[in-house]
Amino acid sequence: MAALNTLKRLLYPVTLLTLVALLSIGLSILAIYKGLTLESPAIIYPIVVVPITLFILCLYVVDRFLVHQMNYFLLMLAELLLLGGGYLLYSYSSSSADIHIATDEDYIFVLYDTDENSLDNFSKKGLFGKEWLVSGNIVHLNPSLISRNDIRILPPDTWMSIHEEGGKYFYKGDSIPYIYKLRNRQANEYERTQQVYIDSLLALALLR
Repeated sequence: MAALNTLKRLLYPVTLLTLVALLSIGLSILAIYKGLTLESPAIIYPIVVVPITLFILCLYVVDRFLVHQMNYFLLMLAELLLLGGGYLLYSYSSSSADIHIATDEDYIFVLYDTDENSLDNFSKKGLFGKEWLVSGNIVHLNPSLISRNDIRILPPDTWMSIHEEGGKYFYKGDSIPYIYKLRNRQANEYERTQQVYIDSLLALALLR
């Protein structure tokens, strides 16, 4: 009976944070399970989810105090505004401009060499995100986008591991910044990461 009363005090009256806290606990359990059972990249799941859950549980402690100190409907309204604002802030801060590459080639070049407004090629995705679907392995972007950390170059889903490097290629008196992505585990992989080989591919790419 004591355990039941304790559980009742922890959960009743139910607020929005009650539901969010329970959901976050469930997601944390799932993230920990995936992190322990799947391959090494999956360890990122609990690293990201668990701290967020701990933060939500701290808010829930405050919620349990306030639910007995103030009007229930005012608390629900405050939590609704808090959660809505938090969701918008998170969506904005985590938004990205994704370039999805569809190609049968095993390498990709992103060349910052066009005078066009590259952002015109993107379409809206979600609240704040953008995406651009590219058929081919050469992408031309405006040099002004070099410092944009929110632009992601996403190779085909079949690429399990990737070699990536960037640099500048001197062509007809211009210095062209580039990003080179190579699908790993290909024939002559080491040779294809050497600068001489990359330069030869760049020369061909700029002739297209």
